Amino acid sequence: MKNIKYLIAAGILILASCKDKDTGQKHTGYNINGQLIDLPDSSIAILSYEQWDSLVTDSSRVKGGAFSFKGKVEHPVEAHITVRHGKKFDKEAWKNDAFHFFIENSDMEINSTDSIKKATIKGSTLNAQAKDINDQITPLTDEIIALYARMKDRTKEEKLTTYDTIQVYVDSIKHVAHQFIISNTDSYIALQRFLRHEMPKNFDPDAAELLFNQFPEDLRKTPTGGKIAEKIAIAKKSVLGKVAMDFTQTTLDDKEFRLSSLRGKYVLIDFWASWCKPCRAENPFVVKAYHKYKKENFEIVGVSLDVSKENWSQAVEKDGLPWIHVSDLKYWKNEVALQYGINSVPSNLLIDPNGVIVAKNLRGEALTQKLSEIFDNGKS
Repeated sequence: MKNIKYLIAAGILILASCKDKDTGQKHTGYNINGQLIDLPDSSIAILSYEQWDSLVTDSSRVKGGAFSFKGKVEHPVEAHITVRHGKKFDKEAWKNDAFHFFIENSDMEINSTDSIKKATIKGSTLNAQAKDINDQITPLTDEIIALYARMKDRTKEEKLTTYDTIQVYVDSIKHVAHQFIISNTDSYIALQRFLRHEMPKNFDPDAAELLFNQFPEDLRKTPTGGKIAEKIAIAKKSVLGKVAMDFTQTTLDDKEFRLSSLRGKYVLIDFWASWCKPCRAENPFVVKAYHKYKKENFEIVGVSLDVSKENWSQAVEKDGLPWIHVSDLKYWKNEVALQYGINSVPSNLLIDPNGVIVAKNLRGEALTQKLSEIFDNGKS
């Protein structure tokens, strides 16, 4: 579910510096000139963006519909300009009149004959590049949204067919993004698309690292590059054949549980949450597998990404989940989830009696089928 949201979200960043078309020299900073119409001179334009961990804000009085900003970005950054109309500082009246764009150290022009949120930008090669990839992906994401909207009253068979169609569009998005990435490894936008589209569940960290290393060093050292490097490093620790990382968390009855205490058993580490509808829909399959193989040296450890112990406990009871449950009630900052690089739920890992990861993300009947391969082989 979260992956779909990530696909729908149009996260775009731009390169911190580019060459001037006329001089061939790098800009030392950005110059933003804006022009709007029908704004009183008492209006104010406010620029906001982040640099590393700091929020940067600047303001410019609007005169004759014009405003300007000058500065320098040290790394690619998403920004927005909000316009306060007139003297009345009524945030509710102007907070939605914002233009989202992407700063690079170049000369940029922002123009609109209406509100600033309908403005266009010139002078930014990478903004144009971002628009190009968005124009390719947006129609595909629109189709996905429309398909989900039409599923409410459909039969189970119709829903399965619709899911298959949705997957076709998801695969098309991945293909478009991949072609863009491999063709633009000098682009920060491609780096951001790399983070969004090349690192889903079960991505190959070795293949990802090869592609990542094709980006120049200055891009790899940006915050987005740092996130990619971190995800690759984590993924390398949890690929098939690696020993699962040990952890300790608190159970529902406030006792400490350590994963290594189950050494000698097959263990499913199941990441889920009471608020996650796909997780709750998956639980009957997990319950079925547990009851079938719980006497065959098999155990489950449910790691909850909940924030409410009450909701967590109620979901365990309602769904009839009779295995070990742990959590630190930190939502997406759950320490075990971070340790394993979990960015969507449901997710799971199956480890063998030696603690070695032998399978990942076994959904639906796939979990029972895998356990059957392990425990039923050789039985008459």
